[in-house]
Amino acid sequence: MIRNIVFDMGEVLYHFYPEEALAALPPDDRRIIEGAIFKHPDWIRQDRGDITEAELFDLVHARVPERLRETADRFIRWYELTSPVEGMEALAGELHAAGYPLYLLSNVGEAFHRFRVRIPALRYFTGEFLSADYHLLKPHAEIFEKFTAVYGLEPAQCLFIDDWPPNIEGAKKCGWDGIVFDGDADALRRDLVLRGILA
Repeated sequence: MIRNIVFDMGEVLYHFYPEEALAALPPDDRRIIEGAIFKHPDWIRQDRGDITEAELFDLVHARVPERLRETADRFIRWYELTSPVEGMEALAGELHAAGYPLYLLSNVGEAFHRFRVRIPALRYFTGEFLSADYHLLKPHAEIFEKFTAVYGLEPAQCLFIDDWPPNIEGAKKCGWDGIVFDGDADALRRDLVLRGILA
């Protein structure tokens, strides 16, 4: 029986990738910014808590032309360019009202502690487990095992909602159930009704 609902953040509760802002850049500049930030190993190092956002600024500045440093800064602060995923605050509120503890389990850097106020659904959450705080990353088993240990939860009672199938597969290998989220809060709600979680 599912007793706990665990959510990813990026593209589940809050839009992660600032596609529109990137698309507005000249093609060469876009390639530079993507290569220096989102496609560079330092992005994963930030999520794992190996470097801070402030350190990432310095590392990225060393990789991009001076004319692009201000632009790069905007994309490092990607959370200022995007917004909550539509319908998820209401769904979180409904799950909370139905008595389900809600948790966050996200690959995200320490900057989350500063921008979490931008994610209104989090007001319904019991706990937040960030990869950077524990130096662990999804989809590795260690992060799911540490999460259940920290909150004292049974894996079989946890339902994980994430937009990336390998993360759901990782959770299932650890005894959780999971749903791959496609961005449609109404479709997710229908799935939860079919599972008997919502009426």
